[in-house]
Amino acid sequence: MSILEDKTLEFKHYYDTKLTYNNAALAFFLKLIGKMNGIELISGRVKDYDECLSKFERKYLPKISSADTDYHIIDSLSDFIGIRAVCFYLEDVKKIRKELSKYFREVSSTDKTVQLEKTDNKFGYKSLHLDLVLKRGNKSRDFKKYGNIQFEIQIRTIIQDAWSILDHKIKYKKSIPHNLKRSINRLSALFEIADDEFLRIKEEIAIEEKRISERLKKGGPLEKDVPLDVFRFLFIALKHFPGYSFIEFKVDGFVQEILDLNKFFSESDLNDVLLTYLDRIDSLFTKNEMKQMNPYTKIRYCLYLSNREIFADMLTSYQKDSITNNN
Repeated sequence: MSILEDKTLEFKHYYDTKLTYNNAALAFFLKLIGKMNGIELISGRVKDYDECLSKFERKYLPKISSADTDYHIIDSLSDFIGIRAVCFYLEDVKKIRKELSKYFREVSSTDKTVQLEKTDNKFGYKSLHLDLVLKRGNKSRDFKKYGNIQFEIQIRTIIQDAWSILDHKIKYKKSIPHNLKRSINRLSALFEIADDEFLRIKEEIAIEEKRISERLKKGGPLEKDVPLDVFRFLFIALKHFPGYSFIEFKVDGFVQEILDLNKFFSESDLNDVLLTYLDRIDSLFTKNEMKQMNPYTKIRYCLYLSNREIFADMLTSYQKDSITNNN
């Protein structure tokens, strides 16, 4: 039996012996990290035996002298556990790294974003790779049990993660014709632009939400000549229903429903309708019925009363009959 075969058998025994322990450690790390702010998706795995052995033979074996028999494969392999954490926005990557520092010590780090931005002839996905180990000092049983395990975590945005999946499907990237390189570069640029744009949109939405808050505090004239949008709707709705939590996607659909019936409907129009008809809605229905109505339903009734022809589709037949019966 050759030295390499002997070392391989030794490593196989070590790998199999530690497999249950490593799987338990993975479950613990996933639970601990999965609770951190900013992480939308987390997954992980214990790297399989063939993958670990292949990495050793490719990366470390060539550096070992043929005369050297005093080595162990395990000494070259530090991370049997790999974790992938996915977030929405680029800014979340730094936040997650900071969160990780509360529980883990960084052994090493590789920022693939920086690496790729330094060259124009390499392809690949951007992400932050960290080799981590639990910090000492925590007295919990699991921290002590898994305190010596080093693992790798890759932190990516959803866009970066999508590009990494596609990237692995591109079989030849290093020595391909110029026209194919250009196509990959264009594709890669689209993903980068998408990441930047998602962050910009998030920031713009935050600015608009802040503007709503300031307008609510300061008051001021209502816009008459600009069609309603989600932000203008919220400005009016929050004035009349200050204690209600409006959910974004519901607001979006509701505003579109209004605009489908009257594309010129403005925040001033909405405010006038609510000022005119909200009290009347209160008088038409019993207190118990009013308690069961959310703001959207009340607004629907007000719109219908303001113009029964244009806003006929805002109410069901049953709801229209309830107005007639209560009059």
